[in-house]
Amino acid sequence: MNDLTDVSAWCGHWPFRALRPRDPAALKAYLQSQGVRRAWVSALESVLYPDPMDGNLPLVDAVAGDPYFAAIPIVDPSLALWRQDVEECIKRGAAQAIRLTPNYHEYALTDACADACVRFAGEREILVYVQLRMMDERTHHPLMKVAGVSVADLIALAARYPQVSFVVGAIYARDLARLRESPNLSVDLSLVESPLGLRQAVEALGPEKLLFGSQTPLIYYEANLQKMSTMPCDVPPQHLKGIRHGNADRLLSR
Repeated sequence: MNDLTDVSAWCGHWPFRALRPRDPAALKAYLQSQGVRRAWVSALESVLYPDPMDGNLPLVDAVAGDPYFAAIPIVDPSLALWRQDVEECIKRGAAQAIRLTPNYHEYALTDACADACVRFAGEREILVYVQLRMMDERTHHPLMKVAGVSVADLIALAARYPQVSFVVGAIYARDLARLRESPNLSVDLSLVESPLGLRQAVEALGPEKLLFGSQTPLIYYEANLQKMSTMPCDVPPQHLKGIRHGNADRLLSR
């Protein structure tokens, strides 16, 4: 069934793993074979390059004009020229959303630069995607352990900007219920692992806030795809449809 919107796909290189696929064409072919009809995609290199635009712009240009992809540039608001970076991505047809990786860019969501960035996004009606982690911390390279972003700080940030829509990337199942009182926070399911899977996520947060995300190619794709295989008694079909693509499409169209 080709009805998935994958909100957490990546292109490019990651220095700690040999990944396939890497370029947009290969990623698209792979995702289509897995039933994905649209993918939100960011550049892996932008997480680690000193200037994220060195990763953003090649990806934005590579997928320009292809409605299959929604390019989500990574923004580092601790840099002096981040506003110009966002404007440049908008000019090139991207930045319906921006992605923040605070733990890799060494700022906190309590810092003034984070507030400035979210305010800026709100003024332009841009979705803010906060990546809590790139991978499960237990799988990090031993010389590069990076702690996840504070969920409490994210909740507080979202409360300060209720008019801004946020997506939370790579959250753990144990933290889902903490977001229940945050109406402007939605989550991707890429790292939500539990014995009851999707049913537990729906019970914790409600179906309207859940988005299919794979974190491919950093995570084994089929494991995330399996989360969508559920009995109607666990997750009603109308709720599953929203999780598979409806919720994501509504968020980005805003």
